[in-house]
Amino acid sequence: MPAPDEPDPHFVALGCRLRDRFPAGPLPAWLTEDDLDVYAEEFERTGLTGALNRYRNMDRDWEDLASHRGAPITQPALFIGGALDASTTWMADAVDAYPATLPALSASHLLDGCGHWIQQERPEEVNHLLTDWLATIRG
Repeated sequence: MPAPDEPDPHFVALGCRLRDRFPAGPLPAWLTEDDLDVYAEEFERTGLTGALNRYRNMDRDWEDLASHRGAPITQPALFIGGALDASTTWMADAVDAYPATLPALSASHLLDGCGHWIQQERPEEVNHLLTDWLATIRG
């Protein structure tokens, strides 16, 4: 996430390019040039349609799930998010509401210094949290 006085990189003004908002400098330790090459090759091969369809279907999701509006999710749950993830900042009210919306939530973890791709940025920590939690689930 950008500093408080910097523009949000997720939104681009009309006539501008998203690539102009990408941070400059070295890649983070969890992302290599080889990783980027793999991702670029896949997007060149398949395009962005599949990745964008998830967002194109959001209105249908709201319609399909309308009968469940306000109902808590009662399955066992664990939340792991990055403290620097835009989702955890934009949706802070939803995270705060977890005691009511996820009554079977056993733990909530915000990983300091971590962004959206927690499984790539902190794989050992995420695996440890997941496997410890899964060991508590009774089938």
